[in-house]
Amino acid sequence: MRTPKSQEKHYLYLKAFRNTAKAYSENQEQNPSPFIKKLIFYGLKAVNTKPEPQAITYDEAISDFQFASVILDLIGTLTPGEFMTLFPIEKEYKGHKWQMKDYFYTRDYIKGLDPDKPIGENALEFIWEYTNWDITEFNVAVMGYMSNIRRLEGQPSLAEEWAEMNGLKTYTMHTDQQGREFLFDSETGKTKRLKKKPPRYLKVIK
Repeated sequence: MRTPKSQEKHYLYLKAFRNTAKAYSENQEQNPSPFIKKLIFYGLKAVNTKPEPQAITYDEAISDFQFASVILDLIGTLTPGEFMTLFPIEKEYKGHKWQMKDYFYTRDYIKGLDPDKPIGENALEFIWEYTNWDITEFNVAVMGYMSNIRRLEGQPSLAEEWAEMNGLKTYTMHTDQQGREFLFDSETGKTKRLKKKPPRYLKVIK
């Protein structure tokens, strides 16, 4: 859940991104590398702190995805080594125990790449193999943007498509004008109201 504080951070990161883009456009004779690294950092942080809207339009979904795509394109200009200095590999070493990616997994993946060659068009694949919480959050946001576009085009989300391929039933959660939440079953067209449990410190008086 994004807090008002994260919303404030979002606008600060977005402002820093725009200021950096402007500075780069006005100083193109300089080495672009420092500008690109700043654009990636501020842009990715802006995505990760963006407030989650209650509803989203198709134009907003496209805009969100296009902004994230710009960040991916910029990441593609870096070498693996440059990216590691910007977002160090998370020092988590028990991936083998939980069957998850960890420091060693990412290190071994990067060893298989040319250290002096830009990541290029494989930027999305690269960050999916990368262990860093900022990058993981960005990955989730990108998948969410893609799912938003698919839903607004009348298609199932990525998660819904995966669930259908694996024979799993899915529901979507909606909120009405009174703020009441309910689940929608796309197969039957039926809805089920979600009842929120009262806080533990409140007791029902009989």
